[in-house]
Amino acid sequence: MANDAEVQLAVDQAMKDQKKQKRKKKLIIFGVILAVIVLIVVVANRPKDYNFDQPAARVTVDTVMTDFKNDAANASEKYSDKVIAVTGQVGTIQDEYVTLRAYDDDLWLYNVNVYMENNQDLKKFKVGDTVTIEGVCDDTDLFGDVDVKKCVIADQFATVPDYDGAQKVKINDFVKRYKENQVKADEKYKGKTVQFTAKVTHVADEYAVVEPSNADVWDWDCDVQICFEDMDDLKKVSEGKTVTIVGECYGQADMYTAKICRAIVKK
Repeated sequence: MANDAEVQLAVDQAMKDQKKQKRKKKLIIFGVILAVIVLIVVVANRPKDYNFDQPAARVTVDTVMTDFKNDAANASEKYSDKVIAVTGQVGTIQDEYVTLRAYDDDLWLYNVNVYMENNQDLKKFKVGDTVTIEGVCDDTDLFGDVDVKKCVIADQFATVPDYDGAQKVKINDFVKRYKENQVKADEKYKGKTVQFTAKVTHVADEYAVVEPSNADVWDWDCDVQICFEDMDDLKKVSEGKTVTIVGECYGQADMYTAKICRAIVKK
């Protein structure tokens, strides 16, 4: 029979083996937990595969800013972390981003800040040009602007005005309709491409102003603001010159009877 010393030795060994097994199990459990944590971190930080071939929305700066202004929560759900194609007019060009501004003067405080995937693309922009950018939409920042990241120039997604099929109007009639009844004039012209010939009365850095031939010297509210699709067209106009303009009617705009956006000078 085993003496007491041998029995105690056997018990001690059994306890040691049991502790080793427990330690081994703990190490295994710890290893599994650590592996799960690492997997979660990797998955969470893995770049999301955004579908740039099919943007979730094709909108203008005006639409995006109006949506966020009216209902930020709904707009965030609609646009945030999704690829959008947004069209607007280049306002400023910074070292790291470009601002696109709305055509609506009521939204002059707000911009869409465009951060390009390739900073070399910043050289392709000109202030005043109308461009379409495709990128991943963020929420509004502290100033109420909307940031769009990972952007590429995507003019193929722009809704191009029908310059060839423009509705030909007489500038005198066009202005008269807006002065008499803005609502009815909008029904007839707003959002549509129009063409008219008029005299240029003012040329600013980013737009031109024309007026009807029958304008009275005291008739201050008959001017039409022209915002060009390409700022090179602005160089084609000068004060006193009569030109033919084709562009999309935006409706009434602040101090102007009407505004024509994405305009071109027709030869």
